[in-house]
Amino acid sequence: MRVKFIQSIKQVSPLVRILLAAYLVMWLGGVAHYAVAGKPPLDAPWAATLFLALAGLLALLTASRAQKLPLLIAALIGFLAEIVGVRYGFLFSPYSYTRILFPLFLDVPVVMLSAWMVLVAYSWQLWGRMALNRPALTLVCAGWMTAIDLVIDPLAANQLGYWHWVERGKYYGIPFHNFAGWFVVSLVIFLLISAPKAVTNLHLHIGLSIVIFFTVIALSFKVWIAGAAGVLLVTIDLFVRYHSRMNRSSA
Repeated sequence: MRVKFIQSIKQVSPLVRILLAAYLVMWLGGVAHYAVAGKPPLDAPWAATLFLALAGLLALLTASRAQKLPLLIAALIGFLAEIVGVRYGFLFSPYSYTRILFPLFLDVPVVMLSAWMVLVAYSWQLWGRMALNRPALTLVCAGWMTAIDLVIDPLAANQLGYWHWVERGKYYGIPFHNFAGWFVVSLVIFLLISAPKAVTNLHLHIGLSIVIFFTVIALSFKVWIAGAAGVLLVTIDLFVRYHSRMNRSSA
């Protein structure tokens, strides 16, 4: 995996390398500081916005020409769903964003475009390596997005304070309705956009880094179920990568 990561870096432009270096510094600093101090480095609330923006920019810049438009469409669908969710509440259950992620457009942080783009790119690239037909791939990717949400939301809505639920549910205060909404919106996205034909390893690495980031934070805050879910997702990710490499080697 380290060799693949180094090869991926060698294939990108100097600008992407600079952005990737900045992303890695923020990732390492964020993980270390949250794990030790339980708060952002230097008490800088802007760090979360910049971190997500860098991830989204890297996903877009390293996408092939054929991948860019589908990823932008996916980001837009996810962002519009967030607007509907915040304004009307029926998609994810009523919630509202705080000012930690900024700027806001129609009460939704603009950087959520990046969040949707990164996770969609990651899901497509991971599960697109498996021998799945289009309906199965669509369902698996939507399920994977929802599973990632099980790891992210407990931290984002509580310790990190990115948003607040109007009515608290049973899973760390998160209503079940939210995960059903995530699955449906993700399903719509994967039904509408085409699976990527090109392999983009950096999409895999960035997506996995997000999962590891929130897994470490969950474990540091003793949010055990979300942390265990994160560990399971990381394990599945590595297994899928290994399985796809073995299939290519034997082909």
